[in-house]
Amino acid sequence: MYRTLAPLALLATLAGCSDSKEVTEAHLHKAAQAYLDTQYPHCFVVTSFPTKTQDFDVNGTNKALHALAAVGVVTEKEISRTEVPERLWQRARTDIYYAYDLTDEGRKYYKADGHKLLNGKTVGGLCFGKAQVTGIEQFSEPGELAGQKVSRVTYAYSITGLPEWAANDGVRGSVAGLDKVVASGATPLKETQGMVLTNDGWVHERLLGK
Repeated sequence: MYRTLAPLALLATLAGCSDSKEVTEAHLHKAAQAYLDTQYPHCFVVTSFPTKTQDFDVNGTNKALHALAAVGVVTEKEISRTEVPERLWQRARTDIYYAYDLTDEGRKYYKADGHKLLNGKTVGGLCFGKAQVTGIEQFSEPGELAGQKVSRVTYAYSITGLPEWAANDGVRGSVAGLDKVVASGATPLKETQGMVLTNDGWVHERLLGK
């Protein structure tokens, strides 16, 4: 069953004289923040530079780069244009391919090894933002799972340190996930995850063994 929590400021004051293995809002706040610090700056656009229009763009990178070119984060140069005639079940269209590279503004946010792939290799990306936990909304009484004490925790957080161009309507609408991040100052993001009790106190489940 979930518990209703006291204000964070009060619990933070009491945390100094409490055991780190107790389940308190202050301890869970610290655990959530430690995890978010590993997730931000977040790479919102994953691609190395220079790059060009992708044929199979499952992640929406083409749309994102086109929008970023409009606000001066990348340069955009047309390299080819093909007129595709109308066919059965398909309207006529024009396929335009662009070449992209970073501007001085874009280089401020580019990390050559910003995103780790499933195979262990890394790829570059435009990465920015810092997450800040704004509150622990609720948590469950710790229960035993695989020999460990685990609490399900719902925490809220906002993202700060965003570049000015991130708030551009075209960019917000073209870069996946960015719209909610920009709005998180007014409407915090929320996650429900497991927190595990270790010898060092409470730890986010995704940081176990790291």
